[in-house]
Amino acid sequence: MWMVVRRGFFDGSTNSRVGEGAWMVDAIWGKVKQELRGRLAQRHYEAWIEPARAVRWDNGVLTVEVASPFAREFVRRHLNDEISRTLTAVTGTAGTIDVLVNRALEQRGQAGRRARAAAEGAKAGNTLAAQAHPLPPCTFDGFVVGQSNIMAYRAAKAVATDPGIRFNPLFIHGGVGLGKTHLLAAVANALLAARRPVRYVSGEAFVNEMIVALRRDRMEQFRRRFRGIDTLVVDDVQFLSGKARSQAEFTETFNALHQNGKQIVIASDRAPELMPNLEVALRNRFAMGLTVDVTTPDPDLRCALVRQKLEAVDIVPDESIVEVLTGHWWENVRELEGLVTRVSAAATLNGRQVDRMLVEEALGISARRPPQRITLDSVTKLVCEEFGVTQEEMESARRTARVALSRQVAMYLARQNTDRSLAAIGQAFGGRDHTTVVHSLAVVERRLRVDDRLREAVRTVQERLTRPA
Repeated sequence: MWMVVRRGFFDGSTNSRVGEGAWMVDAIWGKVKQELRGRLAQRHYEAWIEPARAVRWDNGVLTVEVASPFAREFVRRHLNDEISRTLTAVTGTAGTIDVLVNRALEQRGQAGRRARAAAEGAKAGNTLAAQAHPLPPCTFDGFVVGQSNIMAYRAAKAVATDPGIRFNPLFIHGGVGLGKTHLLAAVANALLAARRPVRYVSGEAFVNEMIVALRRDRMEQFRRRFRGIDTLVVDDVQFLSGKARSQAEFTETFNALHQNGKQIVIASDRAPELMPNLEVALRNRFAMGLTVDVTTPDPDLRCALVRQKLEAVDIVPDESIVEVLTGHWWENVRELEGLVTRVSAAATLNGRQVDRMLVEEALGISARRPPQRITLDSVTKLVCEEFGVTQEEMESARRTARVALSRQVAMYLARQNTDRSLAAIGQAFGGRDHTTVVHSLAVVERRLRVDDRLREAVRTVQERLTRPA
């Protein structure tokens, strides 16, 4: 007799395979994997099937563990039918799969991917060879689109469809956890699926590989590895700042690729003109194509992201739950994932259903006092208090640095926390038009990435806005 303890997440400590039934599970899954190896693309097999582990076979249902919610979602959406058909053929009975998450498999899977990548790199170094910066399994289908990122999303899709034709280079910039890496990885994965040679690397990995090549007198091999490709995708390129030798080498790589019509896709935490200690020649090259930013999620996108993250951990996105998480302060997707993890853990550890009360308790929100309704007036009042300006100054034509920044922050927070249009927000601040509001939003987004004091002030106002009445 053996059993599986079914929970939202496995922590690796549960003995899910005991007794004489384990050999049968291994035999079935081994045969299924053998068949799938010949049916699926190699990259799909190695990314999703090879690291998975079967833990139970019961009444035609094979329970399989994977390493992350993303892996579970990908398998369910894209591989479920193929696995079920193969399972039916192997067992001779109608078979389906149930996919669960076991975080303990993640390290094992990463080690296996590194080993495979190293082996592939030894044989052919110009496609997606051994990477110091592993390629995340991200796709365009898994990217949640809103007003704050739609331009970057469309540009990335255009590049993946016709690399080297438009938007070259494509430079995407924005704060941490706003989707830059997801878009870059989606471009690389789409090109790999089309069998186009692409190299995905971080700025740090580029520098480290160059240093190793210099020490070993292998710069020619290094240059061939980065220049003999169709597309170069570089994440966190800001790492090149202040490194003159690396910048010079990257400039030459950029020139070689661009002059031959090869695509370059770059991401950074800030726009080219704001990157410190960057050679003018390289800054100009970064800005010569399309530069587009991803900003803090707008209200609609926040709601969509909350729903996606809840579904990824098997929490039904009830409207009341979504409302609490959407209204709670988080600046980016990573912070949201932390909140959802906290909620999931609270439910698992306490054996409770996920409802509004549990979410509020997990996030430290008083369930007895409803949150106050956020209005343009409440935003203006709190910003004035925090920045030491009057409402009359905020609505006036004064453009001193102190007043202008306060007004821009108020517009930014109004856009983030209310459903008022750009025109309505502009009208509330002295009859300004929507283009002024758009400019203000961009200014605040840029400054939040580099100004710790401003970021803390904005966070303070936001917390007061969302504090229960």
